[in-house]
Amino acid sequence: MRFNWGIGAFIFFGTFVFFMIGMVYLSTQQKSELVTEDYYEKELAFKEILKKEARTAKLSEKLSWQIINNQLSIQFPKEIGENIMGEITFFKPSNQNDDKKISFQTSSNSHSIDVSKFSSGMYKLKIDWMSNDITYYNEEVIDLPY
Repeated sequence: MRFNWGIGAFIFFGTFVFFMIGMVYLSTQQKSELVTEDYYEKELAFKEILKKEARTAKLSEKLSWQIINNQLSIQFPKEIGENIMGEITFFKPSNQNDDKKISFQTSSNSHSIDVSKFSSGMYKLKIDWMSNDITYYNEEVIDLPY
């Protein structure tokens, strides 16, 4: 059998078709998670978060945190008072199954959370907190190395 341009075109297009079928199959096997299921409602609340962040930026002392012995210790500014309550969201961009929300209330300027059961990796820490009926908001990036 003689190799001519017709056979070459058939081989080229056949290879192309199999390649495309393979790419379609691989793309259907990829996991696609939304950052959040209720993203539209979160977008509507974004203006309120901006106001809280602006209020937080006006504080003379900033919120600080550190991880010691599997304990995440959060230090709130002393100028805001001691009765603090709020919600801490641990957002892990690489796996939404590792996201956690923790409500807290403290009568001091610090709060500790046991992070020994959390999976290792980067988390975005979203702290929505209130003291004396004034709301504040912080976002921090933490890395849990276990």
